Amino acid sequence: MVSRSLLLVLACVQSFTTAASANGPGQCCFSYQTQPIPVRVITAHEETERPCQKPGVIFTVKEGRKVCADPDVKWVQNLIKKIDKQMYESST
Repeated sequence: MVSRSLLLVLACVQSFTTAASANGPGQCCFSYQTQPIPVRVITAHEETERPCQKPGVIFTVKEGRKVCADPDVKWVQNLIKKIDKQMYESST
């Protein structure tokens, strides 16, 4: 049985794009995930580049899907700290 929180993540439609131009940013967010994402389904995160119109954090979830989030929201900041801590602890 798939957990309810995982279904929530899978059901969310996110709006981000990958630029086709070598001169533009790699990926930009145009809308944000509004509900917290369970840390156990996140495999990576990255920030959008400066040329993007909106700042964003792009979380990669286990299925490989990318989810945009607002870097100014507290739950996003907390997730980044947890993920960075887990990565640091697993590398030591």
